[in-house]
Amino acid sequence: MRQGKVKWYNGKKCYGFIAPDTPNENGNTDDVFVHSSALRDAGIRFLNENDIVEFEDEVRNDKLSVTTLKLIQRDEESARLFQERRAERRRAREERKNRAEHKERRSGFAFWKK
Repeated sequence: MRQGKVKWYNGKKCYGFIAPDTPNENGNTDDVFVHSSALRDAGIRFLNENDIVEFEDEVRNDKLSVTTLKLIQRDEESARLFQERRAERRRAREERKNRAEHKERRSGFAFWKK
């Protein structure tokens, strides 16, 4: 198995890339494609940038793809930033929902002005 760092991974798009530390048996050092199905098979919920992983790859559709994946070490800073962004999105969603409910309540009292 080879080791590498997660270059980027987008959970909404369900894929990302890993930058390997060492070349494979063919001498290839290109970035390796990782799909969400590889994460699911490994029991990993998400990947952050700079997480260190161990993986096996194979050529699929003329590209290197991860077949098996194992998380070695989380990058704590990236994980913290991810959690902060996630919390901010949740707060923004709640604020939009509250504003919409408040607007709906206010517009309901205008019937008496007719």
